[in-house]
Amino acid sequence: MKKDKDIKRSLENLNGIEPTEEELEIIEELAENYADKSEDDIFVEIIRLNEEMESKMTPEEYEAIFEKLENIRPFLDEEQEKRLDRILKALKKK
Repeated sequence: MKKDKDIKRSLENLNGIEPTEEELEIIEELAENYADKSEDDIFVEIIRLNEEMESKMTPEEYEAIFEKLENIRPFLDEEQEKRLDRILKALKKK
């Protein structure tokens, strides 16, 4: 029951987000680039990208990224939630 409410709230938070063609191409390219990488390789890359984002973004923009990550939580299964928690902990956000 709570998960249903969480999903509904997350969908409301994502409402109005429509990626551009350029953003869709970037997403496709990223998916292709990481398709053959191990989970550990991807984890290391996330940490590297986090450091880069933190240095280039305002604190508000940076925090918004983590809010979006939390908004997808209701869509994840238990294993995916554990991975998200691992990432957030490594980024010192959990």
